[in-house]
Amino acid sequence: MTTYSSIAPLNKQPTLTEKGNVRAQEILNTAQTILATEGYAGLSMRGVANQLNISLSTVQHYYKNKEALVEALLIHVMDIYQTAIADLMSTMGEASQLERFKVIVDLILVEIRRPETFGVLAEIYALSNRLPFAATLTEKVYARERKQIFKLIYGLEPSMSAAECKLRAAMIVVQIHGLVSQLSSDKGTGLTRKQLEGAARQSFLRLATVP
Repeated sequence: MTTYSSIAPLNKQPTLTEKGNVRAQEILNTAQTILATEGYAGLSMRGVANQLNISLSTVQHYYKNKEALVEALLIHVMDIYQTAIADLMSTMGEASQLERFKVIVDLILVEIRRPETFGVLAEIYALSNRLPFAATLTEKVYARERKQIFKLIYGLEPSMSAAECKLRAAMIVVQIHGLVSQLSSDKGTGLTRKQLEGAARQSFLRLATVP
């Protein structure tokens, strides 16, 4: 299955040894915690280095600058997200296409409400309004997800053309990420998470099946 790692990086990273992979992962985990809790403004290469008790130059060896670090972090988060979907799909060999779609929707709703996921995603989306690199990353993520949702829904309603399914897949992706932003907001809409997720399920199902 295609993963988000196939997105061409903005800054090419060095080939890593096994030990280097472990260190790179430690850096990403630390950056993920900082970004999810303190936002982009609170994330710095030096701050990551200090938390790990390593030198700034060590962090820069793996991630050239803050943009490269954030890009790698987003790819890491989305890889976890997409791997979970692939693992679940592999256990549903006898399920109908509609059953698969419903189960994947449930998994997506679980994944996007995890603080380490929606905290990072919501921050990236906010950055995309003012930072070109974040806008580029966001569009790449959207494109991958549109393609994946299209594969899940195409054929559920035989009368629906491929072009219409692509449009509806795009609408589902927009709603998914709107929900990410909502779950990360302090203001809220007066609706509970359960109500929002229930409405999302109904909306996704209508988009996938109603001509």
